[in-house]
Amino acid sequence: MKFTMKARLLAALCAALGAGLAAAPAAFADGQARQLTASAKLYKQYFQEASKEFDVPVELLESIAYAETRWVSHVPKGQLKKNGEPQIEIDPDPHHGMPPSYGIMGLRNDTYFGTSLTQGAALIRVSPDVVITDVRSNIRAAAALLAQYGARKTKNFPLEDWEGAVARYSGIPQPEVAQIYTYEILTAIRQGRESADYKIKQRHVEMEKVYGKEKLKKLSARRITIETGVPDPKISAPDFVDAPSK
Repeated sequence: MKFTMKARLLAALCAALGAGLAAAPAAFADGQARQLTASAKLYKQYFQEASKEFDVPVELLESIAYAETRWVSHVPKGQLKKNGEPQIEIDPDPHHGMPPSYGIMGLRNDTYFGTSLTQGAALIRVSPDVVITDVRSNIRAAAALLAQYGARKTKNFPLEDWEGAVARYSGIPQPEVAQIYTYEILTAIRQGRESADYKIKQRHVEMEKVYGKEKLKKLSARRITIETGVPDPKISAPDFVDAPSK
């Protein structure tokens, strides 16, 4: 079976996203909240400011940042800042791997997943380089994109109504694959996510209203992920089972 480069990239993106979210606990085993790091506290302030400025749900911004980067800014080689914030140095040349994503919000600028980086930068009227290296600008650019994709929705709209905007934000062209992305974003909100490095407020989401009963069964089922295009493929089975409805 032959796989196109785009198919391999989409599979890698969804596998990484799904495996990470499935493995993360909804809450601490001992039930005790952890004190957020100084950077995480600052980022929560940025999320709240961007939510207010662009009228998008703060939980969506926090959950997208969690899914994309675990609230750790991705910065190209040679552009790291010694400011004490958590950062990961990335190679802008993927060498047939996944195209890079930038900043804490995973913005992109490639032929596979689109140009959310340059589009977001234009919306907030700063250069893409600023959006890449400045966390606050990165979050603002992502919020501006979500607001644009939301087509006049506000943060007071039900989260279910934002699923289409989140799908568009993902840059994934296939609707059925983009739904895997949105499912994981909304599940993180529905269950809540918390550590010393990130905190996503738990909020009820009517998942069946978003996807329908039959589609939700498929999205919440256990999956087998097969890494393709490599001599020694790896197989894993992350658990995507959602928390039961109350």
